[in-house]
Amino acid sequence: MTAKHFVFALLASFVLLPVSGFAQMYAIRNVRIVTVSGATIPNGHILIQDGKIAAIGPSITIPSSAKVIDAKGLTAYPGMIDAHTVIGLTEIDSISATQDTNELGDLNPHMKASAAINPLSEHVAITRVNGVTTVASAPVGGLFAGQAAIINLDGWVMKDILLKDSAATIINFPRDIRLPANATERQRRDAEDARRKRLELLRKTLRDAQSYARLVDAKVDGDSDLALRSLVPVVKGEMPAIFTVDTAAEIRGALDIAEEFKLKAILSGCSEAWRVVDLLKSKSVPVLFSGLLDLPTSDLDAYDSHYSTPAALSKAGVKFAFTAGGASSVRDLPFQAGMAVGFGLDKDEALKAVTLYPAQILNIADKVGSIQEGKVANIIITDGDPLELLSHVKHLFIAGKPVEVKNKHTDLYDTFSKRP
Repeated sequence: MTAKHFVFALLASFVLLPVSGFAQMYAIRNVRIVTVSGATIPNGHILIQDGKIAAIGPSITIPSSAKVIDAKGLTAYPGMIDAHTVIGLTEIDSISATQDTNELGDLNPHMKASAAINPLSEHVAITRVNGVTTVASAPVGGLFAGQAAIINLDGWVMKDILLKDSAATIINFPRDIRLPANATERQRRDAEDARRKRLELLRKTLRDAQSYARLVDAKVDGDSDLALRSLVPVVKGEMPAIFTVDTAAEIRGALDIAEEFKLKAILSGCSEAWRVVDLLKSKSVPVLFSGLLDLPTSDLDAYDSHYSTPAALSKAGVKFAFTAGGASSVRDLPFQAGMAVGFGLDKDEALKAVTLYPAQILNIADKVGSIQEGKVANIIITDGDPLELLSHVKHLFIAGKPVEVKNKHTDLYDTFSKRP
């Protein structure tokens, strides 16, 4: 072998080495650890290796090869999770060229958000600086919008950030009729007819999917129908269906559909969940609650009907998680949970509703949602309660990698705070 060939072979061997071969081991020392799923450790250490939490406790062995971070006076929490967003699918709401949230038509259950997510969206860095490390990003348009992907908020390409593909199918339940007071009888009839047709299409599509599932099970699959094939795991209860709903009537309707077709349902939105708390409890259906800061639906509702909904859900024993919605608002997820504490929600439950509970609802609690050995090392280290505005994330780990706590907002603050 010539010297030139040897050099090329050596370079090729480096290129082919797995990335994990260069993974650094990290140790976070002298930190208060809020595990969420277990007891809080007043002063302990966390060892991170190969992207996961290798050990945790007050007296673990720290290898000499580990890079040590002394976090004395700080607190470690699991990274927060928003279970229903459009991060990576939209950038600027007013510019259509930056929107990739929906396809044409009503029936797109086979469309995957993972095929369109931009890992380098500006919303990613802005969101994670506030402690949100994981989101479910989902399409929004049509009756069957498509499939959500669960991603970590750090990475260059999709394979770097993808935690779970095809995590749930989004079903936009037909909305209640909302017409102005001066609407004509003809307008009202037309609206009712349009909503009735959408409900019929929803039921027909699910019935067709059940029939298609029977053909697949019998191995009599003919011409492949991508839409129906993608709904097979939904109608078999293997993939959750996230119904987007708002009013009490929509919640009841979605629950009826879920029961009729034996779907594994999750309700998202639920601004009027406070009206049907007992029903939600009886059905054991989890809720992704958004709109906490919205005005009441009706002028006759109490001013704090939305603020106090999380406390009502928690008191009734309904499993729920907060979702801030959109893309630009996800950074406010911890502060919405904090606001709910001010209106009766237990503080520990509020923290679980942005960490452990969304992980459980999305079936990823074996990976994220709490600080436990073996889980993905998504960890935030703060100088105070992460649900309070005045607290700051001092250190951030996503998939075991330290991530710079910096974005456009922090750059602007640094620039203008130093002006003469």
